[in-house]
Amino acid sequence: MTKQQRKQTQSFNDQMVKKTVLPAIYLWLLAAGTVVAMGIWKPSVVLPNIEGFIALIAIIGGVAAPALQTVLRMWESEQSIEIDNMPAELKHSRETSSIQQEHSIDLEKKAQEHQHVVEKHETGFSKIVPIKERK
Repeated sequence: MTKQQRKQTQSFNDQMVKKTVLPAIYLWLLAAGTVVAMGIWKPSVVLPNIEGFIALIAIIGGVAAPALQTVLRMWESEQSIEIDNMPAELKHSRETSSIQQEHSIDLEKKAQEHQHVVEKHETGFSKIVPIKERK
């Protein structure tokens, strides 16, 4: 599957999550992880400035959390619509498969009938005697 085909199969919600929410969430996780790592590695830097680090994480989280909630609600509604459509899609798939199978069987029968007609003509031609030889 090419990049263009993947892009066409992605819904609007998929693209929105990919371009807006994921970067905000990654930034949020990166900031929180950095503060924790710095707190373990150099506590003398983090502890005096802990309020500033908490504020930084809260500011990023203030943007990321509502965006995440909104997109997750949209994604959830999209998923519920897909789940609601599954029975109809499965029924359609079964009907299409059945029709296709009947069509294949019909084509095979017609091919066999045609083969019998061809064989009948071929055997009929072998029995024909040229007119000059009949005398």
